[in-house]
Amino acid sequence: MFRDMLRCAGAILLMMSLAGCGISSGNKNPPQTDDAQYKAQHYKQDGMLGITSVNPNDPLNPTYHHYEDDTNLMKAVLAQLQGIEKSNISINGPKAKVKITPKASLTPAQVDELRSQAQMALNTNMPRYKVTVKMTR
Repeated sequence: MFRDMLRCAGAILLMMSLAGCGISSGNKNPPQTDDAQYKAQHYKQDGMLGITSVNPNDPLNPTYHHYEDDTNLMKAVLAQLQGIEKSNISINGPKAKVKITPKASLTPAQVDELRSQAQMALNTNMPRYKVTVKMTR
């Protein structure tokens, strides 16, 4: 009698485990085929499984920048150009406004050339900003 109960319990346990694993004719999850469309997500190749771009304000992040660092770089770029008496840099989000006071000895054509050189130099060195250069007298 004990063996019959043990066999019955074993059979019930086997049926319940097979039903729990989803082996039945009414399976709601059909098997996946090779033509299923999936979009794979890849980590950035930074050696840290993409976590360097998780927090851009982390000082240890290689892309971490202050506005002060950016304005210092802009001033260094403008210092290489001849004919600038004074410059003022204003950054607001992705926009950088640069006001340049040229030397009084420059002709209007030279002032326009200086503005063009400053615009090109700042666009090349600061691609994250939309730079606007304005000349004032």
